[in-house]
Amino acid sequence: MSNTIANPGQFAAERAVVAMWEDQRVKAARALVERLFTMGFADRLPEASRPLLPAFCDEYATNWLFKAAASDAQHPRFVRNFMPAHHWFSHDVPGARTGGDNPDNCYRLAGIAHGTAYRITGRIFDQKPANISFTLTANYGTSRTIYTLEDHDMVFNENGEFVITIDDQPANGRVNHLTTTPEVKFLFVRDSMMDWAAETPLQLEIERLGAAKAAPISLDEMAARAAFRMADDFHLYFWFQNVWSGIAPNTIIPPTTNRGGGGLVTQALSLGNFELDEDNVAILEYNPAGAGYVGVQLTEWLYRSLDYHRRQSSLTATQSSVDSDGLVRVVVARQDPGVANWLDTGGVQKVFTILRWQALAEEPANGSPAAALKMSTYSQLMKDLPADTVWVDADQRKARLEKRIASYQRRIDN
Repeated sequence: MSNTIANPGQFAAERAVVAMWEDQRVKAARALVERLFTMGFADRLPEASRPLLPAFCDEYATNWLFKAAASDAQHPRFVRNFMPAHHWFSHDVPGARTGGDNPDNCYRLAGIAHGTAYRITGRIFDQKPANISFTLTANYGTSRTIYTLEDHDMVFNENGEFVITIDDQPANGRVNHLTTTPEVKFLFVRDSMMDWAAETPLQLEIERLGAAKAAPISLDEMAARAAFRMADDFHLYFWFQNVWSGIAPNTIIPPTTNRGGGGLVTQALSLGNFELDEDNVAILEYNPAGAGYVGVQLTEWLYRSLDYHRRQSSLTATQSSVDSDGLVRVVVARQDPGVANWLDTGGVQKVFTILRWQALAEEPANGSPAAALKMSTYSQLMKDLPADTVWVDADQRKARLEKRIASYQRRIDN
């Protein structure tokens, strides 16, 4: 495959992010963010999470640097964000994970302004992701949704190509159209991949239609935007973390749809909070329900994805063994329980889970999205799981992890 993210706009944004880290306003805002999180969490911050706070705040800040690098609405470009730190094309890219970032997503942003028209051209490259969404957002935190267009509602030609138009007018019969409002800030794209080894983010290009209303923004302006927005959005992301940490330990909340709320408003979510001692494990059971995309992940207590590029801390329905009753059962545990569907906490006691259903079926299979939780122990686990549960030994676990890491590597292959 050719890497659909590797393009001059992405590389320029990455150089801008590295350069912005030298700006004193950015350094001051990042320091403020850490003080605010420290004060907000106070004594609730687990001892095991305290050493992670500086790195978490670095990634939080970098996320807003990428947003600033993508924010020029008169000279738009797609910029990938929310990635773990990585090295590609002979340079290092700092990590930018935050806010329960989904390990299965390729996240891209492009600046959008009300009163300016845009055309996006794209095509399916290799195998199409399980679900793709194009969302106009009204804030840098990407939580305030204006409108979402998903791949199952789009028109593609016989070659897998498509055009999306964006302007301040209603569609009036135009297919693949998004209408802006005065509050718009970004187009936020999520390529949600169920099979990391085969699915590839779309190839995308964006162009402004008509004359530019301003010169390209400078690096100085990018840094000013990033410094202001990362501090201004602290309250939103502190609230997000509190949604999960406010759930009673070893509890999940049944799936709820988010229509009319923030984020990806068409998905269903089940949220969990886990506090596992050395013997306890959690069996999380869910019904895929025929959704186009389903995945479950762990996050740190700080609400950053838990090193999915190094360990099996997330699983899609495609990556999981499905039991004969059509349900998926994953085991959240600090040590390897021998179950194929293990969610590895990396030995950490306190973690959160996010279970997502996207591209929900009009007629759900085997019932609607559902999730249930059963607490168990390592010694009791075999009795508490179905007889057809898939178990693995140490060699099989190693092979599975190697395959997973190789599949992830496709995202940063040169």
